[in-house]
Amino acid sequence: MQRTNFTVCTVCCAAVGDSDLAAVLRQVLPLIKSASSSEGSAGSGEAGLQVDELLAMLVFLYSLSGEALPGDGDQEERVERELIGALTLLLTQQTNLSPLLQSITGVLSPAELVMERAHSVLESVFTTLRGLGHARSHMKQLRSVYSPSDGVHQATYRPFIKQILEEIFHPDRPECPDIEHASSGLTDLLKTGFSMFMKVNRPHPSDHSVLILFLVGGVTPSEIRLVRDTVAAQKPGAQVLVFSTRLLRPADIPHLLFSTNRLVPDIGV
Repeated sequence: MQRTNFTVCTVCCAAVGDSDLAAVLRQVLPLIKSASSSEGSAGSGEAGLQVDELLAMLVFLYSLSGEALPGDGDQEERVERELIGALTLLLTQQTNLSPLLQSITGVLSPAELVMERAHSVLESVFTTLRGLGHARSHMKQLRSVYSPSDGVHQATYRPFIKQILEEIFHPDRPECPDIEHASSGLTDLLKTGFSMFMKVNRPHPSDHSVLILFLVGGVTPSEIRLVRDTVAAQKPGAQVLVFSTRLLRPADIPHLLFSTNRLVPDIGV
């Protein structure tokens, strides 16, 4: 990725907390048009972002869309239609298709990728992206992972996993409404029943000497390192075992979102 493209990507992400989603997405349009007008295919490495990179950036932006300022839904829809149109043109201009694009479109060569199919595929992609923007909307406390700049402090990103661990190992042991205790056994069921009439202290994750953190869908090496660093800062010496369904690379995220049946997930087994 060229330096100029990286700068524009950074600006787009930094604008999330200061603008509505439509304004942020408008900053992506020049990137797509630049890629479309540049010579060579998505895999050529020439000027302009590759389609895979654009999709990955959209995943990141939509995952933060809940942090954006409230906006006009009709305006967002218009901008999305422009993005779909620009991406459709870019997709049909490819002279070769990456494994991700082959998986998403269901074709192996650009000759098989007609305009109608490309447009239909991208409409499905944006349906998934919109759903991604609401992934944390049901949460009460851990809904936000982004703090916008306030003129004095820079915008900061607070990873979801880090927030969970900070809640678990907080010295004051606060009760987080988003971390639930699943009752099991007669004793726990009795406690749950009594809690309807009197205050009953529920078990806390930090009560135990070993914490098992299981990440469904996959975990990246950087997230494993984040767990280690967060635990070391919050409660040195605590034993945390991290399990997951698979080890992820950044390029795996768009593939899992757009080209797999999430009702029958491929967990790599």
